[in-house]
Amino acid sequence: MKNEFNGWYVASVEAPVVDRIGKHVYQGWRPCIEWCKTQFGDRALDGWRFVGEGVFEFRDEQDYAMFLLRWL
Repeated sequence: MKNEFNGWYVASVEAPVVDRIGKHVYQGWRPCIEWCKTQFGDRALDGWRFVGEGVFEFRDEQDYAMFLLRWL
């Protein structure tokens, strides 16, 4: 989905859950954020940002598509 106000692509994902010995451990969106830092750089100037509560924005459509393929 493209944000009509700023032209960035918007992805919304549920927080990943890690299974440890039968118990679910909630980690928030940290795994997604760390993955984005590794793939795209550390800041919004690098073309992505975490808006909050599972919402991520990407300047480039290719980065948006790569994120969706990884986290959906």
